Amino acid sequence: MTLGSVIAMAAGLQAGAATADQAGSTVSVYMSSANLDSTLARGPELAFGGSVASVGERIDVDASVAGQKLTAGFGVAMTESSAYLLRNQLPASVREDVIRALFSPTEGIGLSFLRIPIGASDYVVGDLATPDDQPPGGADPELRDFSIERDLRDTVPAVREALAANPAMTVMANPWTPPAWMKTDDSLVTTTGPFGHLKPEYYDAFARYLVKFVQAYRDQGIDIDYLGVQNEPMTPLALVVGIPESFLDPIQEGILVRDHLSPALAAAGLSTGVLAYDDGFVRSEVYVPAVMSIARAQTAGIAYHCYLTDPASIDIQRRAYPEMTQLVTECSSKLSNVEPQQMMIRSLRAGANGIQLWNAVLDQHNGPKMGNGCRGIIGDFAGQDCIAPVTVNTDTHDYTFTSDYWALAHFSKFIHSGATQIASTSPSACPTTPVSGSRCGLEAVAFENPDHGRVLVVTAHDGAGHTFTLAESGRRATYTLPAGATATLVWQPVS
Repeated sequence: MTLGSVIAMAAGLQAGAATADQAGSTVSVYMSSANLDSTLARGPELAFGGSVASVGERIDVDASVAGQKLTAGFGVAMTESSAYLLRNQLPASVREDVIRALFSPTEGIGLSFLRIPIGASDYVVGDLATPDDQPPGGADPELRDFSIERDLRDTVPAVREALAANPAMTVMANPWTPPAWMKTDDSLVTTTGPFGHLKPEYYDAFARYLVKFVQAYRDQGIDIDYLGVQNEPMTPLALVVGIPESFLDPIQEGILVRDHLSPALAAAGLSTGVLAYDDGFVRSEVYVPAVMSIARAQTAGIAYHCYLTDPASIDIQRRAYPEMTQLVTECSSKLSNVEPQQMMIRSLRAGANGIQLWNAVLDQHNGPKMGNGCRGIIGDFAGQDCIAPVTVNTDTHDYTFTSDYWALAHFSKFIHSGATQIASTSPSACPTTPVSGSRCGLEAVAFENPDHGRVLVVTAHDGAGHTFTLAESGRRATYTLPAGATATLVWQPVS
């Protein structure tokens, strides 16, 4: 099926559902099967009324109990690898199809949250670099050599195209490592664990370096809404080698934000919000309070990664710091121990305001990349490389959608910016631990869109089909979800 037919079908079905549901007597259903034989396929309308019998498990929805607003939405990262594949391995017309499929709210799935690495990540093409590299032993504290010239080749044009498809995009940027000359080990790839870190004497230079990146992108027509200071600051403790990284303890992150980055942003007249942490869920419970004890007033939000940890940590931090935006800024199929739709449901139920998966696009070998940092470690996905929503085949110069694309579609296509989570029961509550894996029964989350339309996303991964009853305000509808499938249910409230 071509992109045009897929998107036209999805858009037409959604528009039809809005019309049919005005009386609030039916529920529209869009389902993707576990094997992707069906993707966002519209099933028969469900009768929704007081005479429908309650069958199987039950999901009660109550719009009078409101949770968080979805301020950033759902998205991906425009890594150098993703931008290179889009710009160099696809004909222009095909690239435009992919951009629309990812980001257009009308012709695609409307992704609205985009991440940009500052300098090298592990998904690069060619040698590692940052915007201000120096020869070994050199330094540039005045940042005279700062340049985003490398980004101008592919990343900046690809981001511009994404923004053209969805101008309402929320954009964040963060570094995997400072320039080597700012670090104790003078290396982008830290191999010494916590002994490879930003030198305190360069905190001010690093803050100005981050500000210059925001300014340089602004000059290219790209506004950065959120800025992180260090991707996965605790990862070097695990002695993961072979990828760009740098250690940053929470006290030093607080000092960096309060005394250097926040003043530098203010001096430049920038309103970019600063994100704390940017690492796995559970570790946040130790790291974040230390940062907030120093720089709470200078911090706009908390960023998390999903790997091998429990998103219930979002709720813990939300209760402790209710003014903070809660964002899941990275999650990859295979390295995560759950499916992305499970992670999104659980993170949203915990209070997330936005969720991203990792690379937007990868090739047929799940690259280009360096090192083995994005590969399953344990359980069902052990040894499997991370995937992206879109796979570009560099031999045929064409593309395919993966399970990650359709997982995102079930949320982003139907839950709109400004939507509010509303109370819903979730029949299964499974722990998200490194040993629990993805096997779990029926899980669900509900939202009310700004137009008051209701959306429920459900999934199940315990190897069985699940018949359940959706109930709201005395009305009921029943549906049977096939084993391993994900479904989005859409309906209108009683007028």
